[in-house]
Amino acid sequence: MRISVRNDILFELYCLCDFVRGYELDHAKCLKNGRERIPKEVRRKIARFSNFACSICGSIPIVIHHIEEWSVSKSNEEKYLIALCDRCHRRIHGEEGNIFSKEELYNYKKNPKKPSFLKDKLPLGEKRKYTFFQGNNLICNEKGTGLIRFPNGYFLTEVDTSNGILKLSVLLEVSDDKPVYLIKDNELMINTHEIWDMKYTGNSLKIWKIIDGKKKVFIHILIFPDIIVIKEMNTVINGIPFQIYKLKSPQRRQLEKIHNEVKSCEERYFTMAKKIDAIPEIYGIHNNIDIDMEIKNNRKNNLKQDLIQYLMFEFRKNFRWKPSLYYMVLSEILEQSSIFKRPSNNMRNVPPKLRELDKKVSIFKKKYSKQLEELKYTVVRYGEMDIRGSVIY
Repeated sequence: MRISVRNDILFELYCLCDFVRGYELDHAKCLKNGRERIPKEVRRKIARFSNFACSICGSIPIVIHHIEEWSVSKSNEEKYLIALCDRCHRRIHGEEGNIFSKEELYNYKKNPKKPSFLKDKLPLGEKRKYTFFQGNNLICNEKGTGLIRFPNGYFLTEVDTSNGILKLSVLLEVSDDKPVYLIKDNELMINTHEIWDMKYTGNSLKIWKIIDGKKKVFIHILIFPDIIVIKEMNTVINGIPFQIYKLKSPQRRQLEKIHNEVKSCEERYFTMAKKIDAIPEIYGIHNNIDIDMEIKNNRKNNLKQDLIQYLMFEFRKNFRWKPSLYYMVLSEILEQSSIFKRPSNNMRNVPPKLRELDKKVSIFKKKYSKQLEELKYTVVRYGEMDIRGSVIY
């Protein structure tokens, strides 16, 4: 059988193929002419040489500028790049042209300002309060304190509004009872000593140091309109290690294995619970209390606890995880179980103040659900104590 195709359809197909070929050529041309991303190691070396500050004035944050225009040199070589703050960068790309000659820029590159102490004033005075995430712990009181009170009464985060202006302070470390602050009364203060790398954009700061011979995140903090998130931290408070870090997330097959084990325990519970319910009644009702029912419920609760302990034992035997991750993952899975999840509080018997507090906490959790999900397996560790999932109001 012969199939005939109309000429106009063939013509449209030909035009479509021609259009695709043209698009591919134009796309390749754009990639060729477009600016390539400066390699990460080159950016770090440029920033490190100027102590992560502007080579001209010593301010932060910085950008990496091409002394030889990219459109001409097409090069990301280190010798053509310089670290500049936004203000000095605008003086180069300003409306009236470059305020600095290339010779001057090369001289600043060779002999940067190189401050040993970096400062930046954070514009927070007009705000009235902040909510904090210290790991996945939510601190939503007006002063930003809570979670851990360090020796001599220091807190990791503090807010002072006594003068009608919000002043933010974030503790960095304590040595011999002397506090060192990352932010003090809205002023960011960074000692560049021992910094391996740093990224600062004004609302995000991430510092790496060489700790125990390895490159580790010293601090990672994010500042949003109404929340401050401390995602990572690796410091010492009066000789005791203080860390905020994210545990390695479990693999999908591992989670499936745990879910299956929980399901098997649920089936065992149902089988045993039926046998408990079938036990003949002996004691009857006394003082309006069904004694037999109380005994049966108590046995079933003990059965639940025994099965949870069994799950924890199997969990540890099969997965070489940190204890924090054991409890976090298993608790999360058990909360999805109709048998093993914790009973919800009966708010009728809760005092009005606690009921109101529970409502406020629920609002905060709903508002910051995205942040909570991102910080899901993040733990705060102080010495041998792990803190996760707490709410301080």
